[in-house]
Parts: sequence; structure tokens; C-alpha cells
Amino acid sequence: MSRRATIADVARASGVSPGAVSRILRNDETIKVRDETKQKVMQAMKDLSYSPNPHARGLRMARSGTIAMIVPEINSPAFLPIIYGAQKAARDRGYLMILGGLGEEGEDPQLASRMLASNHVDGFLISTGRNEAEQLAAARELEVPSVLVNRYLDAQHPHVVLDDLRGAMAVTEYLLSLGHRRIAFVGGLSRFLGGRRVAGYKLALELASIAFDPALAVESGYDRQGGEAALHTLMAAGDPPTAIFATNHLVAAGLLVGAQKRGLRVPQDLSIASFYDGPIAELLNPALTAVAFPLDKLGYESTQMLVDLIEGIELRTRSVTIAHDKIVSRGSTSALNQQSSAAFHRLT
Repeated sequence: MSRRATIADVARASGVSPGAVSRILRNDETIKVRDETKQKVMQAMKDLSYSPNPHARGLRMARSGTIAMIVPEINSPAFLPIIYGAQKAARDRGYLMILGGLGEEGEDPQLASRMLASNHVDGFLISTGRNEAEQLAAARELEVPSVLVNRYLDAQHPHVVLDDLRGAMAVTEYLLSLGHRRIAFVGGLSRFLGGRRVAGYKLALELASIAFDPALAVESGYDRQGGEAALHTLMAAGDPPTAIFATNHLVAAGLLVGAQKRGLRVPQDLSIASFYDGPIAELLNPALTAVAFPLDKLGYESTQMLVDLIEGIELRTRSVTIAHDKIVSRGSTSALNQQSSAAFHRLT
């Protein structure tokens, strides 16, 4: 059986955005579209044998006042302030918010579609997990408004992101300012987040006239176990790092555990700094140096954008980037010391 055509298919065939197709189909008087464009949309519908999803269409015509937020892991320290900010914005705009988790492996890319089928939901905030490509493709197929939270699909799909590149640059530059030159990056290397953070790390090294060493960029994923495994990989190298930039708190925690198991002292033998900041960073031993972002603002701005889409308010922009606040220096980092460095190499 062939796949049922969607609004996204009609949009691609007619050369307009999915949102414009949706508004044309429901005769939205707030959108100004040329007759020629409307004809292209109607012809694409005919060619594709498109018929609107009656359930989704009903949701658009009669709002429920509920939005849904989809996150990879509900218990992730990074997502707690994002969820808080999103919930505050929903409350400010008179909406309820429900929450769904994709699971640690991102094994449920169709979660949003299932929630749409079983709940009256006006729109979605979506942050993908490990199966990013599949989950983003699923987001494109939704026939209600959606906003990506610190993820990117294309210029047309509304998104709010952190300035990961400059945040990663700031962490790397901070470690460079302490005298470190053998600085490793540990995290996801290929997905949207990891790609931008690796790019910021590389750029900071380049500006300091330090050649990028691929052996110092280790794929760990985003969990504690990956961080611990990455520490062992780095320490087994012929010329290990004196400092490590971790992609988040969980990876940094794994690095700290791995260092302890190898008899390495942090920061005397090895400095560790992290992306994000928050209460968890202060509770680790030693407390973690990190770059601070207003994560609640990420959730708040994403929700404001989504509600504007739901209510037919024209967006000023479909792309919002949130800058980092500052580097919070704590006990996990220190200036490079030649004596400590020599002891470090003896231990490894």
C-alpha cells in the first residue's frame, strides 16, 4: 500500500511552505497568497491525491488550548530548565503543556504522531534524540504547528537554538587561557548539536594557531557511560590531553569517574570543563567549570513562537539564536602546571 500524501508532500510539489499550504487549505484570511500560488497548491493536491487528515483538521478549527513538548530524556539535567521555561510561557499564554519522552535511545520517532492521534493537541515543541534524522522527518509530517527546540531541520521550519558554536569557543578559549594546549573534545560528533560544538572547539584552536588533532575528538554520545569510556580512550593515547571539554554534565561526570579510577587528580593532573551550567555542576566533585546558557529562555522563546503559529500571528523570524551568558569557573579546572603535567604523564 502506498504512503498517504501529507501536507509536506503538497508543499514540496507546489514550492511553498507546509504552513502556507495548511493555511490555504483552511481559507485563512490572514495570509496573503497570489491566486497563482493557490492554483499550484490545488493542482499538487490533485496530483498527489491528497486528502486532509480529518482529526488534525478538526484540531486546527477548534483549539484545545494544549501543547505538547517532546524531549529525548525527561530526566536529563539540561532539559529541566528548558521544560520549566516552556511551561511558564504556556501558562502566560493561557495554554496547558503535556510532556513526552522519546527514550534514551530515541526509539520512538513517531511519538508526536501518536500523541496527536490520542490527544487534542494544538502544536508541538520537539527536541530530537539519537535517531535525529528519522525524528526530524516525522516532525515534518505533522499537520499541526511545531517548533524545534535546539534542533534544526531547514530555514523554513521554525526553531530556537543555543549559540552552540560560540559557547564551545568560549569553553575552549577559557582552557587555552589557562595554558592548556592539548585540549580534547568529548561528546557527540555528528548530530546537529555535536557538529556545532565541535566546530566551535576547532575554531578556537585555529584562532590560537593550534592544529586540530583528530585523536583528541572522541565520540561519547551524551551520557555518563560514554564519558567514562572516552576518558580511557584518551588516556591510552600516546600524547594524552591536559584538559577536556565535555559536551554536557553527564559526560563530564563520566570523565570524573574515569579519572578517579585511573588515579588522576582533577584539576591537578587533568582539567575538565563542560557545556551548560546548573545545580548539577556545583554538586559534582570537584565542582564543574561550565559555560552558562539561559536554558529557561530557550524553552520560553520556543513556546512563544509555537503559540504565535497556533494563533495565526505572523512570526517576525523563524530562527532565534540564544547566546551564552558567561564561563562559570569552579574547581574542575586550573592553570597548566609543568610539575603536575610531568606527574600526569607518569600516571598515564
